[in-house]
Amino acid sequence: MPKSGPDRIVFYTLRWVTRLCDGIGVALMVAMLLLIVASVIARDLVAAGMPWTEEMAPMLAIYAIGFGAISAWVRSEHLVVDLFSNRLSGFAKNMQYRLTALISVGFFSLGAWGAWIMSAVSSNNTTVSLGISFSYLYYGIFFSFVGIALIAVWQTLRGPVAWLESHHEEEVD
Repeated sequence: MPKSGPDRIVFYTLRWVTRLCDGIGVALMVAMLLLIVASVIARDLVAAGMPWTEEMAPMLAIYAIGFGAISAWVRSEHLVVDLFSNRLSGFAKNMQYRLTALISVGFFSLGAWGAWIMSAVSSNNTTVSLGISFSYLYYGIFFSFVGIALIAVWQTLRGPVAWLESHHEEEVD
């Protein structure tokens, strides 16, 4: 953990963001699970249909995945193929890290832009049972990409930091 300065602020901000995203993601997954169980029970035991659950479950899943993706990006837990980084010098590793982060900014910004365009295009399309605009599905993707892109911008500007790499084993408060 950094002792002082901007890194300390970023450390606690990223820690707070990670915990918030984890909490929201878990809550959404639990809600989705309960919704599906309620639908099955209502259909099989009570003989009452709940067709709106088929519209809510994917939306909850998209938002849960979005929050989980932000949390995984902060923790560097996304799948990485590392073939030659261990053979690079310190300067070369730093440059590779920044270049990868910069390419990620471009990729996630492009994804956010595509989600934003799709939300605008699909604003008049609504779900059958609830009448919810499909734009809300794309907003979940948009906010996820924007969140990850902002973190990648910081990674590009700051470069690798030791406390982020050791973030996997957090202290228990």
